[in-house]
Amino acid sequence: MLTRKEHIAKIIRITTIPSLLVTVLLIILYFTRFDIFKNNANFFIAVIFLGIIPILGYPLQYALPRFKDKGRAGQRTLAFIMNIIGYTTALLLGFIQNVTHNLLLIFMAYFISIVILTTFNKLFHIRASGHSCSITGPLILLIYFVGTWCIFPSILIYAAVVWSSIELKRHTVKDLVMGSFLYSCIWTISYSSFLSHLTLVVLFFLVINREGRKIADT
Repeated sequence: MLTRKEHIAKIIRITTIPSLLVTVLLIILYFTRFDIFKNNANFFIAVIFLGIIPILGYPLQYALPRFKDKGRAGQRTLAFIMNIIGYTTALLLGFIQNVTHNLLLIFMAYFISIVILTTFNKLFHIRASGHSCSITGPLILLIYFVGTWCIFPSILIYAAVVWSSIELKRHTVKDLVMGSFLYSCIWTISYSSFLSHLTLVVLFFLVINREGRKIADT
């Protein structure tokens, strides 16, 4: 039986899921910044592949026999797969459709986030909160694209997410700080050279190969 504090923490966790936050961010940018989306198609691509596809892992778990009976572990694996599909497709479509530099920057940041998070968690076995990383992203992007007046509400949202994660024992303070720190690094890398991007792509496929073999063996 959940306590009142735990109920509040659970509501915060649900209302701040990364897919919802990035969708809200994209809607805000659509109506406030006219230099990010060239057309409506660009906007819908961003919403579908950054917001909708990644969250499909949760309902799909109940429909796919391989993941249905694996509980939280199966849910995380499927979420990992859907995030890869969504973020990678968004980046590829961004290049193909020649989207604006700012939108490509958003796509690149999300693609790099899944690469670095997976590298730390799966290859280096250093725990970093994906939830923390993924909510730090939209908040930083909101401040960057909309203005510094967003700093205070962003801090409040971040503090609420940290508290809820600790209250529900989903992550430790160390996991949460590491997740946020990684996104700060990701934001820097998004501006870096082609060589850095190439290195990340190589890491990405190494991780995919490793995780693909593990899934195939189960």
